Amino acid sequence: MTRAGIILGSAVLVAAALSVGVYAMKYEVERLDDQVVALQKKLALQEESLQVLEAEWSFLNRPERLQQLAARHLALRPVAVRQIGAIEALPLRASARTELETRTTAQTESRVPPLRLTPAVSPAQATTAGKWGVP
Repeated sequence: MTRAGIILGSAVLVAAALSVGVYAMKYEVERLDDQVVALQKKLALQEESLQVLEAEWSFLNRPERLQQLAARHLALRPVAVRQIGAIEALPLRASARTELETRTTAQTESRVPPLRLTPAVSPAQATTAGKWGVP
């Protein structure tokens, strides 16, 4: 074979390999396009389902419907004034109790004494007139 024949044969082989690569790439792109279209359809269906569910949720959570359900299924009455108590009357949870004990222990073990606020006027100096501004 001559040098020109080798070059021509190599060029034909390279062109054939490139054309096979281009066709393979074309089919891969078509497959990916089909996949994108399928995903877009699935997304549109899910968005529509979400809108339907949100509409149903809004319909089911209407205040008048909830009030009717509460009246039918729950034995609720208005809160009486005597039922309202102070927060201090509630018992502490175990975790809150241990946190409070840890905090007080840390304060007593600390080298720096805790901040103590003192009134600007001693109780002996305070009078009703001075407190309320009435002579």
